Amino acid sequence: MKAVIADPALHSMGGHHFSAMLRLRAELSALGVDHACLVSTAADARVTADLGCTPCFTRSVYGRGYQDRREFADSVRQTHRELSRALRGAAPPDLLILPCCDQVLALAVARYFRWTWFRRPPRIVLWLLFGPHYRKATDDPALAPLDAECRKAFAALRATVGDEGIMAYCETAGMADFYRAMTGLRIDVAPGPGLIGERVPVGATGQASRRAGGPTVTCIGFANEAKGYRFLPGAIERVLASDREVRFRIHGAFHGSDARDQAPTFEQLAALGPRVTVRTDVLSQPDYLAWLHEADLLLLPYDPEVYKTRGSGVFAEATRMGIPVIATKGCGFAQAAFSAGWGAEVASRDDSGIAHAALRALARLDDMTARARSAATAARLGDDAGTILRSAVLGSATPSLS
Repeated sequence: MKAVIADPALHSMGGHHFSAMLRLRAELSALGVDHACLVSTAADARVTADLGCTPCFTRSVYGRGYQDRREFADSVRQTHRELSRALRGAAPPDLLILPCCDQVLALAVARYFRWTWFRRPPRIVLWLLFGPHYRKATDDPALAPLDAECRKAFAALRATVGDEGIMAYCETAGMADFYRAMTGLRIDVAPGPGLIGERVPVGATGQASRRAGGPTVTCIGFANEAKGYRFLPGAIERVLASDREVRFRIHGAFHGSDARDQAPTFEQLAALGPRVTVRTDVLSQPDYLAWLHEADLLLLPYDPEVYKTRGSGVFAEATRMGIPVIATKGCGFAQAAFSAGWGAEVASRDDSGIAHAALRALARLDDMTARARSAATAARLGDDAGTILRSAVLGSATPSLS
């Protein structure tokens, strides 16, 4: 069997794209499957060396402006051309994995396999992480033209590959409901492929860590506008004034962010004193996991309009590792944590609201930690990507992940 993993958005170390590729490669290698990886032409030498991947794509979901009606057709043509060039001279793959699929990539793939001679269509495994517009909620009425793009793209993919050959996943139930109605596909709910962090031991008591200096609240990831980093200086200052033991570790890579200049925000954070650690570089995977291992609480003050149905890679890692979270009310990815008692809601997304939620979470940290660890252990989370790929390789039906 030959597999190809294609992610036009993968161009740098760190983040969910890089983590997904590492995880998928590890799973395929464990299954003895020969595979190739296609990524952005913007990928630097470290990425291509670490992943053994081939730069291929010049466009991705993050590069769209969504204003020119010709943009979709132009992007599909370019992506199809680049995919064809990358796979020229080789037999079509038996398995194609798209860890971050959108309507452009779906239609380009459909056209590639439509005009490629092969004995049977490949099996395709794909994750739909975003709505048709990656910065907007799926129910935005202004997105009707993008909905039409999706219908066209996935109708073409179904016609080329067949429904039985497509294994499709979303990270949240809300996103899956949206795409089921939009595409007519069976779509299951599963976290995107991510790193496997430290497994929660069976029978863990849930006693929160009490390292020297007190519990640690961590915010980590790419500091774009929807992540809410601009609220952190004021919120953290309020928490530090009320809790003499808590520490904060704030990581936010903001080069290329869609937010306004983030440098002043991180300068304010760094000026809050020795109980606040700040980093703005791209974390290596060992550093990323080290930060997660040392976190007692993860802070996710995300925009609920953007994240109403959208998942979060950081939240998925928290779920796998049994780390309680603080997240904004209305973020669909966190609803399970709120309901099960290992998530604290930010009711008002401002300095005061975030600080209030953090203080409530710190006051019941042991209970939240016990619940987070129990949820991670009971659900056997962290194995979904392996289960999905084993099913795809063996050619069995789409696995049940409930």
